[in-house]
Amino acid sequence: MDMSKWMKRLPILMLLLILCAGAAGCKGSGADKSGIEIYYLNKSDLSLQEQAYTPKADDREGIVNELINKLSTQPKEMTLRAPVNGFSLISAEMTGKIVVLNFSKEYYDMSVIDEVMTRTAIINTLCSFAEADGVRFQVEGKAFKDADGEKPGIMTPEQFIYNSTTEMRNYERVRLHLYFANKKGDKLVDSYRTVVYNSNLPLERLVVEQVIAGPNSDFAYATVNSETKVINVTNRDNICYLDLSSDFLSDPNSVTAQVAIYSIVNSLCELDNVEGVQISVNGRTDAVFMENYSLTGTFTRKDELIEQAPEEGAPQGGEGAPQEGGTGAQTAPEEEPGEETE
Repeated sequence: MDMSKWMKRLPILMLLLILCAGAAGCKGSGADKSGIEIYYLNKSDLSLQEQAYTPKADDREGIVNELINKLSTQPKEMTLRAPVNGFSLISAEMTGKIVVLNFSKEYYDMSVIDEVMTRTAIINTLCSFAEADGVRFQVEGKAFKDADGEKPGIMTPEQFIYNSTTEMRNYERVRLHLYFANKKGDKLVDSYRTVVYNSNLPLERLVVEQVIAGPNSDFAYATVNSETKVINVTNRDNICYLDLSSDFLSDPNSVTAQVAIYSIVNSLCELDNVEGVQISVNGRTDAVFMENYSLTGTFTRKDELIEQAPEEGAPQGGEGAPQEGGTGAQTAPEEEPGEETE
């Protein structure tokens, strides 16, 4: 071949060699590992803490499984906690750029706030992987339902503001002073319950729903038919207007009419903005409870129905006495009798 022609073609040949080398390098480099962060739960407050991480796996599925494994392993820092804890991952796969995770049924054992924080940590971790655009949760092969009974579907980090206690889906903690029945059903037993709730829900409604749900111990007893529904609740001029379903009128519990009604009234009157309660049933204010107890008018707090605490040294009853077991929620420090955590 003529040398001059070869020299003219050399730049083109070199460019082709460079492009081929680049293509070969891309093919063997695997998935993009830059910018990956592992998000852990901070034990001291409602926040997450991220740590940079470079996976060892090269394929997408391998990286996803490696990230889940890191989320399941307790970090060295004792102030942090692994998010995947108390439940297990059954399977993980990628459909396009969506990660589908299938967890064991224990996932639902978490408290509301712990579940939201855990979900946020998992989603932020997996979506820090450039090839994951979103995450879909399943529990035992079925679509995940959140605390509101909704199926969120594909989730992304933009749905969660993970470092703010006021914006974590608006969930807050509140300590309620509730009243239930004693064993005889003729007196009220007071108790304290810490609840995580959505702050968009009026506190008055939360209180009534907690009374309807009943106590969490063997020392206090339900006062209201558990099938009762709260139709509406409003507060005007410190009077709480409460409308209940007709199930309220058929009370299956062995309590007096006063105990049933004032378990709601006294519990509501523990709120700073409630001084009285008007109860209606399906919108009617002339309903009669337990055949002869009129619901007409405004009910105010009645302290004489509250059972007095036993003297010091006497056997203590009442909701919140030390209990073993439970549903996996952490028990608050026993600062005073009657404390319970939900």
